Amino acid sequence: MTERPLQKEIETYNARLPELLGSIGRFVLVKDDQVVGIYDTYVDAVKVGYERFKLEPFMVKQIAPAEQIHCVSRELNFECPT
Repeated sequence: MTERPLQKEIETYNARLPELLGSIGRFVLVKDDQVVGIYDTYVDAVKVGYERFKLEPFMVKQIAPAEQIHCVSRELNFECPT
């Protein structure tokens, strides 16, 4: 079975979430099974990610106690304003 992109980073984030919750709203940089750092802004975290890992995959995610779920239904019938 093939791993999904960033699967290891997502698993690392989920495993470390209890300790990350002290930084809710900030941004975590994760590479493989390592939390690289926690940053005040998304831009700061991405910048460090590119500086350290170049074009290798890494994940930046805002720390939150629960995932925000967005529901979309194909059954909705919206008219576009003209």
